[in-house]
Amino acid sequence: MAGGTVMQTLSQRRAARALELLENITEKGETRNEFSQFCKSFPTMILQNGLGQAIAFIKSKKDKDDKPDYKYDTMYNTLNAWLKELTLIKDDVLREINYMNAQEYLHIQMESLKFLEWIKRYENAEIFK
Repeated sequence: MAGGTVMQTLSQRRAARALELLENITEKGETRNEFSQFCKSFPTMILQNGLGQAIAFIKSKKDKDDKPDYKYDTMYNTLNAWLKELTLIKDDVLREINYMNAQEYLHIQMESLKFLEWIKRYENAEIFK
C-alpha cells in the first residue's frame, strides 16, 4: 500500500463505480421503479441482440415530448461513463463500437455485462427507494 492507496480488483472497482453512479441518480418513485425494472432486463437484451443493437435501441428511445426517455438515457450514460473510465472508449460507445474489431467488441460487451450485473444487484437491493 504505497502512499495510502488501496489496490482493488476490477470487480471491486465495478461494484464501487456502479454504486457511486446509482447514488447520483436523483429520481425517486415511479421513474426510479421503471429504471430498476429496466436494469433487470437490459443484460438479457445485450445477450440476445448484441451490445451494438441494444445500445442503439436505448439511445433511440424518446418520451412523449421527444426528449430522451429517462430510464434508457440513464442506462446509456451510466454504462458509457464506466467504459470511458476503463479507457475502453474515448467518448461515445455507440459511435465507437462500429469501428472496433471483433475482439475489441466482444471485450467491451463482456465488460458491459459484468458491470451491469452490479447495477442490477444494487437496484434489486432497493437501497435507493
